Amino acid sequence: MSASRVITGIVLVPILLIIVWLLPYQYFMGLVAVATVVGLHEFYRMAEARGVRPLSKLGMALGALLIILDLYGTKRFDWGPAFYITFCVITVLTARLFSSRQVEGALSDVAVTLAGLFYVALLLGFQVAIHRGYQGKYWLVFLYLVIWASDTGAYYIGTAFGKHRLYEKISPKKSIEGLIGGLLASVIIALLCKQWLVPSLGIIEAAVLGVVLALVGTIGDLVESLLKRSVGVKDSGTIIRGHGGILDRMDSMMFAAPVLYYYLQ
Repeated sequence: MSASRVITGIVLVPILLIIVWLLPYQYFMGLVAVATVVGLHEFYRMAEARGVRPLSKLGMALGALLIILDLYGTKRFDWGPAFYITFCVITVLTARLFSSRQVEGALSDVAVTLAGLFYVALLLGFQVAIHRGYQGKYWLVFLYLVIWASDTGAYYIGTAFGKHRLYEKISPKKSIEGLIGGLLASVIIALLCKQWLVPSLGIIEAAVLGVVLALVGTIGDLVESLLKRSVGVKDSGTIIRGHGGILDRMDSMMFAAPVLYYYLQ
């Protein structure tokens, strides 16, 4: 693990936890909205590397709107999430219809624009919903610590003992040994978080939740590797020194957060 990666983590992690734990809810929503815009920018740039021309500016604007509206929060709008998803679909299709672009490529342009909204904006929005729910900041920190433990455990155990590839065609460096190390680290942190953050959680329940979140987070990581490999890039972006882009850092969270949210429901 590079020194710049460690230093960046030491600086950014406390800032994130302060925003989650100490500041009003709206600050975290704003942070996620910014992350959504950056993540969509990265997603659309990857698509452009293969000749697709998504409606990037419109997609980023709609993505930020989806976060601000907090579709899955406790104070839901009367029309519900389906209305806003429908609004995005119709808006993107209409915008492409009346754009000055050639007819050719319209299907791929629209498909990638909407795929970015569903993949980035809708999945990131679950973190806002968790934060806004009952004991939200406790559960959000629980999520972050479990996923960070999974990533760290997988990295160090995989580096030291990894011999059997987990899914070589997608991520050649990931190993089965690393996955096991990540799962063990997640269970340990989940059990500690049960004591520190959510004492009402049962021991077995905490351990199972740690395993499930780590497994789903690993799938999220592999999905992003699939997308990057399909367009021939190593990282989704360069905004976080030593870590790559927003999608590189949030890929596991984007899959794990919906699972935790629906578990809490």
